[in-house]
Amino acid sequence: MGGRDNRRAMRAALLLTVGVVLADSSVVVLALPEIYRQLDVSVSAVTWVLIAFNLVLALAALPAASLARRVGPARVALAGICVFGAASLLCGLAGGIELLIAARCVQAAGGAAAVCASLELLPSVLSSERSAATVWAGAGAVGAALGPGVGGALTELISWQSIFLFQVPVAALVAVALARRAAGEASSPAAVAAEVRAAGRPHVAANLALALVSAALAAALFLIVLLLIEGWRLTPIAAAAAVTVMPICALAAAPVARRIEAVDARAAAGAILIAGGLAGLGLLPQASVALTLPPQALVGLGLALALSALTEAALAGRSPQAIHGGWTIAARHIGVVAGLLVLTPVFTQDLVTEREHAERAGTAALLDAPIPPTSKLELASRIADRIAEEGGKVPTLGPAFEPLPSDPTERAATIALRTRIEDEVDAAATHAFSASFLIAAGFALAALLPIAIARRRIEL
Repeated sequence: MGGRDNRRAMRAALLLTVGVVLADSSVVVLALPEIYRQLDVSVSAVTWVLIAFNLVLALAALPAASLARRVGPARVALAGICVFGAASLLCGLAGGIELLIAARCVQAAGGAAAVCASLELLPSVLSSERSAATVWAGAGAVGAALGPGVGGALTELISWQSIFLFQVPVAALVAVALARRAAGEASSPAAVAAEVRAAGRPHVAANLALALVSAALAAALFLIVLLLIEGWRLTPIAAAAAVTVMPICALAAAPVARRIEAVDARAAAGAILIAGGLAGLGLLPQASVALTLPPQALVGLGLALALSALTEAALAGRSPQAIHGGWTIAARHIGVVAGLLVLTPVFTQDLVTEREHAERAGTAALLDAPIPPTSKLELASRIADRIAEEGGKVPTLGPAFEPLPSDPTERAATIALRTRIEDEVDAAATHAFSASFLIAAGFALAALLPIAIARRRIEL
């Protein structure tokens, strides 16, 4: 019983490691608006809190996998999770954007070591390389899907810093579980060198498809959050509730995905679903949270199918798995970085353009409103002040209309004007994200080409 309990504890520790680290690639998405307000930086600058983590994770994955083979996976996993936990503490204490980004880079380096070494350890716990690959891929997909919702809830209930501070005790628990395994671990450098040389080429087509799908998913997680919080002015916890549709659908689809043995068909279906969901988000007819739910559901279903299938395809028949697992981590997170770098300037420029359209429409509505000229001048001044306070962000204009006039007729006209102007702002924000969502849908559709190329090579 003791041995079985130890294996269960080790399995839980490894899956928690993979889930938490890969959740970190998206966990701060819902916190980004709060971070850039508190640290007084632009949307483009705060995007690097995401980009830096994903870029370093991608670059460190292969060296980390090789190190796990040479030094021993338990030792590398233990060292990685300790570095990850220490850097998480530094992130939580950071008072400026520069320190936060630097700490995120260190966090990613430790996370890469922990995640890649975990794949090397899992087969001994599960007694099967295929099961290890499936479970490892599933833990990563669940972590990435759950990340934004968890981050949004913590931001609203406590603070954005709590996202990182919460990870410190989690890392400590995992480190305790890994410590005994690491203490008894031995490695053979000669054997390791032979295995690394025998690893062979990565599955290029599967990894390319994985990168393109990940670029699309980055858009789904990043853009929908900014649309909800910055565009439609939802609170982080309300936005977190809205985006839980994706992880719920991903979790619900996971058992179905495991029953589909044709990996290429599963991957293609997932890419098409993701593309369809993103296109739906790009073609929203109006600002409505309810209208985002069906497209999000499609993206969640596609995530469960595509990520697991492509990761399994990239690892199938390739040994040692840690090396090829490193390739999949690199591909996934290079895709995330590419998606963010391509889409951020698109939606920020579109946001400026649509904001200008909204200002012109709001000015016309104010001039047409049946309220006294003196009230119009006062409202115009307050609205201009609110826009100036918000800088280049989508302004929250409701406070500019307070206090409302005491005269019933003027009060009703002012409320109608406020509603009309807020509707114009909502429509502008919705349109500002349309092109970016459609480009992201193109990333997902582009993944169908390498999936087709890989079709004859996928053998499970």
